[in-house]
Amino acid sequence: MSETSTSRRWAELAVLWLLALGFGLTAAMGYIASANFRQTDPRTLRNAEQVLAPIADAQHRRTALRYVASELNRHLFIVYDRVHLVVFGLAFVLYLLSRPRSRLVLGGLGFFVLLSLLYTFYLTPTLVSMGREIDFVPRDPPPPEVARFYLIHETNVALELIKLALIAAVSLALARRVGPRAATGGWIQ
Repeated sequence: MSETSTSRRWAELAVLWLLALGFGLTAAMGYIASANFRQTDPRTLRNAEQVLAPIADAQHRRTALRYVASELNRHLFIVYDRVHLVVFGLAFVLYLLSRPRSRLVLGGLGFFVLLSLLYTFYLTPTLVSMGREIDFVPRDPPPPEVARFYLIHETNVALELIKLALIAAVSLALARRVGPRAATGGWIQ
């Protein structure tokens, strides 16, 4: 096997691993973000009565805990976006080492990089800023800022689900390119 073909195989396998990492991070983040809100219910927290005793009003307790969960998620999403930008950027660069390249895989990786840039520099900062603006705003009746926040939030969730499906599709396409060669001597030679 030539040096070029070995480098290509190494690069393609590395890209598959990076795609798996990106998929796993996305799935884990979806769980963690929603779990943070479930776990900050005063009824499920150990020692909640002792810790929250200074906050007499039940509604204020819920607001305080929701704020903590929101701040945790904001921090996690900022880090998550940066990690995804590195993961998908590296996958894109590594795939450029492959020859011949699949336009589907290259396009998918390029899309993931662009989406990561959109999240890192626009969507997440916008959601963080808007979320902080509405943290302590009364929700009954809901002000227009809350509806706008949830519209952007739902768009964000939809993009994440689309990204998961596309990561799976690009991974399958790449695995099919790498897979048949595996029959001639294993995945790594």
